[in-house]
Amino acid sequence: MECTECGTIFQNPRVRDEDLPLCYPDGYYTHDAGRWSPSPAPPGSLRERLGRAIRHAAGGAVDRPPSRLLRAAGRLLALSPRLRRRARLGLADPLAPPPHGGRCLEIGPGRGVDLLCLRLLGWDARGLEMDPVAAERARLTSGCEVRLGTLASTDYPAGHFDLVYMRHVFEHLPDPAGSLRRCLELLAPGGRIVLLYPNPWGLTARWYGSLSPVWDPPRHLVLPPLPAIVALVERSGFVQASARTLVVQAAVNAEAARRRRRGRPWDPSRPSPPGPLARAFASAESLLVALGRPVGEEVLLDARKPRPAP
Repeated sequence: MECTECGTIFQNPRVRDEDLPLCYPDGYYTHDAGRWSPSPAPPGSLRERLGRAIRHAAGGAVDRPPSRLLRAAGRLLALSPRLRRRARLGLADPLAPPPHGGRCLEIGPGRGVDLLCLRLLGWDARGLEMDPVAAERARLTSGCEVRLGTLASTDYPAGHFDLVYMRHVFEHLPDPAGSLRRCLELLAPGGRIVLLYPNPWGLTARWYGSLSPVWDPPRHLVLPPLPAIVALVERSGFVQASARTLVVQAAVNAEAARRRRRGRPWDPSRPSPPGPLARAFASAESLLVALGRPVGEEVLLDARKPRPAP
């Protein structure tokens, strides 16, 4: 259903909290170790040095600074969002670590690929996962500590982290507002929260309706559009909240919707390669997002915990 005031999409009736684990059977994709892993450039190679230069130019980096010539090249290359993302192993701009590092908590790391990327970028990265099978996968993939539990049950101390990150987790939370308040408690003053989740105003959701993978019932409990998520995080105590949409997985989602329209199966853990029409759909979505329309497949929310007044 859709809230008539803020446009948030939510389940009604919703799965009971005690039955939520039943929505994630043994075949759920986070139980698969997956075949993809980040492949950083060989140390000392031109690609490695250019990536380091881009990271420094785009807001600091933990690794050693590049030469003066590469710093100049990095400032030019860092103007490209695509190159910035490649230099950060596919992670979005707000996930860049501070120049001297920091502690990061990823909620629901799944297979642990993003957790590994965060560690490789210089974060002291940890994970918190409610699924024991996924937690073990994430430990093996990332080499990081991954605790078993939830935001409500974890005993991490208040103010312990500089970043709390959720990728395709927020839409699964039974208590979004309470979870945001708990994240605020776990963050140090000035710490950042970054959320990535499916956009209910995305182009596949608008074009293909119920066939879009964005909805994924009964697992996706709540999907706020941009104005609603900004308002929610600000009510939860965060400041400097901003949200935009990203063209991520557009071709894959369009291909999935097209297959469903034709009555063919679709496996999210092993999606079919997008065809020409799906790639054209993704190109149209990229153009619309570049023109300022909030129709990307993912919402990216970035906000900070306020610092105490002097």
